[in-house]
Amino acid sequence: MTDTTRESGIPAPSRRALLGAAWSAPVIVAAGTAPAYAASAAATLVFDTFVAYPDNYAGATPNRIKGHVQIQRPWSATAPAVKSLTVTVPLPVAVAAGSKAVSVSGTGWAGGSVTGPANGTYSYTFTWTGTLNNTTSSTPELRFLVKRTDVAPTVATLTAYVTSPHATPTNRTIEARI
Repeated sequence: MTDTTRESGIPAPSRRALLGAAWSAPVIVAAGTAPAYAASAAATLVFDTFVAYPDNYAGATPNRIKGHVQIQRPWSATAPAVKSLTVTVPLPVAVAAGSKAVSVSGTGWAGGSVTGPANGTYSYTFTWTGTLNNTTSSTPELRFLVKRTDVAPTVATLTAYVTSPHATPTNRTIEARI
């Protein structure tokens, strides 16, 4: 038999009494509120296309730089739709003439403004409006033409940037003969 008396002489509670107390004690549940579905992550953007090359030759020397850019929003169950974006393409001052883009084409694309020179480049800025979501995942291709200085084509490292209020900014770097 088990002794249930303590050294002080006071009887200890039996196992049965402890088990009964455990089952009858109130249960307290800590619960937190879940964030609303609308609080989703920013969309991801990637460069589907980014190329630049010399164009519009007058004799042996080109007098334009032609560029193509296409942006993709990969499928995401929680990311918001992208309704607008801005693409910036810096071109070296040794090659780009620094004037506004001669032409800009592609559905939803506009701009061609230029700033600089700064850090050895002129920055050409283009904007797009439309909708990138899980059904329409890529922009139409941006095609732009900018004036170029009267120098022979050269190889340059170009980095294009894309930003949007609905997405995380990103960039892509290429080596291009311009």
